[in-house]
Amino acid sequence: MTAGLVGGFVVLLGLGLPVAFALGISGFTAMLWIQGWSALPALPSIIYESLNSFTLIAIPLFILMGNILVGARISNDVYQVIRDWCGTWPGGIAVSTVFFSAGFSAISGSSVATASTIGSVALPELLRSRYERRFSMGIVAAGGTIGILIPPSLFMILYGSLTDVSVGKLFIAGIVPGLLMSALFLAYVVIHSWLKGNRGEQQVPWGERLTSLRKGFWGLCLPPIILGGIYAGIFTPTEAAAVGVAFSAFVAFAVKKLALADLRPVLLQTIKTTVMVFFIITGAKIFGHSVTMLQVPQQIITALGNMGMSPLMFIVLIGVLFLFMGDFLEVVSITLITLPVIYPILVSMGIDPIWFAVIMCICMEFALITPPVGLNLFVIQGLVPGSTTGEIFRGTLPFMGLMLLTLILVVAFPSLSTWLPQFMW
Repeated sequence: MTAGLVGGFVVLLGLGLPVAFALGISGFTAMLWIQGWSALPALPSIIYESLNSFTLIAIPLFILMGNILVGARISNDVYQVIRDWCGTWPGGIAVSTVFFSAGFSAISGSSVATASTIGSVALPELLRSRYERRFSMGIVAAGGTIGILIPPSLFMILYGSLTDVSVGKLFIAGIVPGLLMSALFLAYVVIHSWLKGNRGEQQVPWGERLTSLRKGFWGLCLPPIILGGIYAGIFTPTEAAAVGVAFSAFVAFAVKKLALADLRPVLLQTIKTTVMVFFIITGAKIFGHSVTMLQVPQQIITALGNMGMSPLMFIVLIGVLFLFMGDFLEVVSITLITLPVIYPILVSMGIDPIWFAVIMCICMEFALITPPVGLNLFVIQGLVPGSTTGEIFRGTLPFMGLMLLTLILVVAFPSLSTWLPQFMW
């Protein structure tokens, strides 16, 4: 029956059904097969319980916060600050793009939103300054993936809601690996630009620097407020999301003078994204319920015990599985399909769930820039007329190598992800 469940999901996906419906239909069919029509009354409670979580409230709030920042062009001001202060480095605009990727990741929570915003702001500047097109698109596509590692991260919120692991600790766990990956990206961009003869832009006068810093000040304040509040125990991640929305709205209306008419597209985009995510969560919950009824985790635990597989070997195996699934599914779907099955196995093997969350998160980053369904590739393709996903993918290859190096370091040195959360209040 387990093979039928997975096979049914794959067939429905192949027929073109949205992931949410493919998960829900295959899962409910398995429930009917096991329980008969008595499974029908259980369906409403499963759907209700899938979304009845205080933690999940953070998802639409962080999405709304990111959309307000983009709609009010606060993100553009932040990019200008970074460019004015870091533009003299070799590959000045490219370096600014990497810094902006890390910075905007800390206020958006979404890789797709990060890639879209960075692309719309930085790509025209990169191409206008005659950077290689493939290199430019690769920077933006790969830089966008940092959005699910540096907090606030929608992936970490989903992980915490599914496993009851502290979302605050998950957020903090991603900081060091996220900064490490950003530093590796930065080093590559500087070296590549230096070898190509790009010695950076002319130094911006101090007056212009201070002017851009004044304009971008409010956007630069947001990451310390959110992360500092969570780390100090002042508020929970969900409360931090609400604070972020309130602060962003204040800046948008009081400082940037955003008109009420401009709020409509911001709210519509937030609703669309939230509904998509919540539909997938509901479908995955139905699918996961049938997986639990079939005792799939227990069967896998027994099989692994008989094989004598070590925790490290299990992590490597799961990492390969994530990379494979990333060729066909996006991050939310992979997380919701696999985590209910994998998490009990992690617990039984004594693997730190916070450490594993960071490992899983980095693996998910590959899914965002891997054809045929790498969402960041399609985002960049839509921003650069005449580009292909293959061309963009080739531009990301050096950055994928650096992502793999980050993954190896996190696996080899777990303290990179587990050290900082120990000091949370």
